[in-house]
Amino acid sequence: MYADLHLHTTASDGLLKPRQVVRIAEAKGFSAIAITDHDTVDGLEEAIKEGNIRGIEVIPGIELSTLCGQKEVHVLGYCIDRESSKLHKILKQFIESRKIRAVKMVEKLNELGIRISMKRVREMAEGEFVGRPHIARAMVEKGYISEISRAFTREYIGNGGKAYVERFKLNTREAIELILDINGIPVLAHPGLESNGEALYEDEIKEFVEYGLKGIEVYYSEHDELQTRYYEDIANRYSLLITGGSDCHGDRDEGLLLGKIKLPYRYVEALKKERESLKKLRQILKD
Repeated sequence: MYADLHLHTTASDGLLKPRQVVRIAEAKGFSAIAITDHDTVDGLEEAIKEGNIRGIEVIPGIELSTLCGQKEVHVLGYCIDRESSKLHKILKQFIESRKIRAVKMVEKLNELGIRISMKRVREMAEGEFVGRPHIARAMVEKGYISEISRAFTREYIGNGGKAYVERFKLNTREAIELILDINGIPVLAHPGLESNGEALYEDEIKEFVEYGLKGIEVYYSEHDELQTRYYEDIANRYSLLITGGSDCHGDRDEGLLLGKIKLPYRYVEALKKERESLKKLRQILKD
């Protein structure tokens, strides 16, 4: 039994609908997956319904973009209460910020001679979530770049790029505390591949543990063997949960990254055990 605990859908910046992700996971022999769209939970209901039909366990998740100093740090939340009013209030800020940011980035690109329209970017987004990948896809469609990754450079919309615009982000502590507040489990996403390719190291991770971090995404599609061992050692040293996922967005030929990481199901069981422990602790504190 295997799991992939880091997957994206059309609810954020993926190319596959939630039900499609579940069907592909079933075809590839997975027992469990987590949908962890960026700053939204809109794809969870569809994925969970499809999972129930197909016998695939779908763990409700999210990936929050945060700032720690000058670094962008992503925090995964697992087993979250997706109906939390507190969560939806924050997510509304994320969505509105992304919309404003996208308009400004398209305007900057137009000034640079990249003639793409905001109308087309919205069409590619297929929903409220509008992100940089949608802008990048519009650039590819018009022939300005040959592949999506070319957009994420300083020439265009990469961090610090000519058409880059910053947006609303929580700080890392706020994100960890939010996930805990909505009965979730905060896990550090792809620590070996953070903002501008900068890795996170033990002193930073130790600080996140003090905020309430419960796990590290040790097994990741772009972690090399050395990084995997390094983060596994840190997880063991601080008694953190170990998770793993492909970070599949559905935009790779034939493959799909879904299937590259096969996390043994025992790690999912540990995640669920932690959820129950936190639930009991909250009840004790409430009483």
